[in-house]
Amino acid sequence: MRYFVRSETLAIHLPAVQQMVPAIVLITLLAWIAIGWVCTGKNDNTKRFLLTTLLLVFLLNAFIPHILGALYVCGYFPGVVTSVLLYLPFTYWLLPVTYHAYDSRHSFFVAAGQGICLALLALFVTQFASYLLNLL
Repeated sequence: MRYFVRSETLAIHLPAVQQMVPAIVLITLLAWIAIGWVCTGKNDNTKRFLLTTLLLVFLLNAFIPHILGALYVCGYFPGVVTSVLLYLPFTYWLLPVTYHAYDSRHSFFVAAGQGICLALLALFVTQFASYLLNLL
């Protein structure tokens, strides 16, 4: 993080550490609760849906804002190393396996769309909760 130099032309708001830590903790807790819930169940469709959602969230999170941010500032951007070394290989390895686990291409993309909408909802909820926690 110490190598990151904020560009004055960067139009997005970068949250402070006081905002990021509670958001990351809440997102991690929600993910582990969802994983635990799915692993204790017997429904393969739910497990496949959660895996699809998590993979697409990893993939989108790698590019937006981490990799695109690094390209924009032509230098280090927070999270870019994790994105390139962890998120991209992880999704490259598992996404085709998950895709072929669905009955049809249509059912994969329906699940992917639903998963992304669910992930965006979770993002907004955790950001709002983080905002409320910072007010306390």
